[in-house]
Amino acid sequence: MVAAFLFSMGFALVFPVLPFIVAQYVPQTGQQAAMIGFLGAAYALCSFFGSPVLGALSDAYGRRPVLMLTLAGSAIGYVIFGIGGSLFMLFLGRIIDGLCAGGMSAMFGYVADTTPEEERGKVFGQIGAVIGAGFIIGPAIGGWLSRYGLSVPMFAAAAVCTLNLLWGLLILPESLPPERRQKHFDASHLNPLTQLSGALAYPVVRRLIVVSMLFILPFSLMQIALSLLARDTLHWGPAQVSSTFIAVGVCDIIAQGVLLPFLLKWLGERGVALLGLSFGVIGMACMALLPIFPVSLLLYFSVVLFATGEGIFNASLSAILSNAAPPEAQGRVQGGAGAFSSLAQVVGPLGGGQLYARLSATPTFGIGAGLILAALGLLGFQGPMPAAKTQPQT
Repeated sequence: MVAAFLFSMGFALVFPVLPFIVAQYVPQTGQQAAMIGFLGAAYALCSFFGSPVLGALSDAYGRRPVLMLTLAGSAIGYVIFGIGGSLFMLFLGRIIDGLCAGGMSAMFGYVADTTPEEERGKVFGQIGAVIGAGFIIGPAIGGWLSRYGLSVPMFAAAAVCTLNLLWGLLILPESLPPERRQKHFDASHLNPLTQLSGALAYPVVRRLIVVSMLFILPFSLMQIALSLLARDTLHWGPAQVSSTFIAVGVCDIIAQGVLLPFLLKWLGERGVALLGLSFGVIGMACMALLPIFPVSLLLYFSVVLFATGEGIFNASLSAILSNAAPPEAQGRVQGGAGAFSSLAQVVGPLGGGQLYARLSATPTFGIGAGLILAALGLLGFQGPMPAAKTQPQT
């Protein structure tokens, strides 16, 4: 939980300043959204190829060394991005960080290794709550540090990754004993497409990944466009933009740390996922209305509702995914799910940036609401999802 907190805090440090860093190299306002989308897509595309391989490596060699490797790589990526000087350096920093983004998949595999199936929904919720705490502190610190220079939050994020690396080396034990690791591992396992096909061999996982992608597309769109929406409609600066990400963190703590255990007992994991998607639809639709009603309260309301839905949906989905795969495939399945999440985050920033630049905020966020509505319908009308305990089905 400490590692998850530090991971999210370092990641969230950079959110408030990203549009303003890009503006140094792309002076045309209409092109800034597209460039931010390209940066997000570069990160996600590299994560798409890196996550399944890192997940498979964690199945074969343990979770701890993969976590350490990804933290070191992320620190290097943040430093390069902070040095900047050109768009090439910005892209290089995001590419390195994206290749190392599979650390969260290894972390979720770690949770699955150490938690009974019936407790995973609650534990994933607790992990989500501490990640939410990082999202409170990270943007607040990032917005404050931006007073001393736009690159300072990037260097601070690198320092947090280094601190997390030291924490893991000194404190975090290995969760996957040798007898439970993948026995056969060779060069073919480094092919990300091989790992993706292995994850998709489980029917339950296939269905859940489609639902997940339909939600992540608008979620990644929001990550790119929310700062632009606040800047363009409410004329906010970095410190004010950071307050929206702080609101996201508060919602994660309350939703996953306080509400989720009760919701799981009442609705079950699938019912909670449906509720989260419903909140997401309403929150995204309210964001689409902000250019028509440019009121700060509406922005905060939409962010709070969307963030609450995102928190409880992701926690329940992680639990359902972990229960759908046998112990020896946890890293592969979580890595595969993370890779498809990254693929959605390639399309989301590219499409969202282009929509925002060519159309306006209202149709951009309206399309996002429609995608979440499709995910809600798909999950709601599907039959039971039994766990895959033994061999995968093709």
